[in-house]
Amino acid sequence: MYPMEKALLDLLKGYIFLDNTKIPIIRRLKPIDKTPCITIQQAAEVQLSRRYLNKNDSQLIGLKNNAEIWINIWCDTEEERHSLINQVTKRIFQALGNHYTTCANFNKENSMCSTLNHECESLTVNNGRSVKGQCPYPKKYNYCNWFHHHHIVKNSFKISGRNDMDELDIAEPVLRTLIQLDMDYYLTHDLGGITFNEIQLNEDLL
Repeated sequence: MYPMEKALLDLLKGYIFLDNTKIPIIRRLKPIDKTPCITIQQAAEVQLSRRYLNKNDSQLIGLKNNAEIWINIWCDTEEERHSLINQVTKRIFQALGNHYTTCANFNKENSMCSTLNHECESLTVNNGRSVKGQCPYPKKYNYCNWFHHHHIVKNSFKISGRNDMDELDIAEPVLRTLIQLDMDYYLTHDLGGITFNEIQLNEDLL
């Protein structure tokens, strides 16, 4: 699985529902899969830059890549289509707005914060950030947003297109909507060897 496919899978999985039923978020559509469902596919990737770095007595090669990701929504009715589009779009906007559920320390199964080892305080504390669904004390609680966790350059991230691509000329017609995302991200590979300074990976990530 490509890194940005994994990032979108982490963002959406477990958060998309129809009639209180969790919608499968999968990488590829197979004959055994049923609609409604959502697939995530990397359509293209290009290298933007390359540099050599050092960390912990090892040499790294750092790459900055651009990726185009397709989110395919497969369903049977227009009502399902609009509900799924709205939920996927809302989830993307939550990531852009630093929503507490997009923090790498948040466990969606029990609403626990791994930093605090108890319930996320966005749900219990009332301040100017928590009323917007954000971590009330991001520095104190080591808030890690979705972009930083997956090494995505936040200001490069955008919804670049949306198209309906219904498959009607088959025995059982399927409605399909394609949401296209575009983003830059960083990737490193360990080359080994002797190093001479320390790596800095935080630039341009926020």
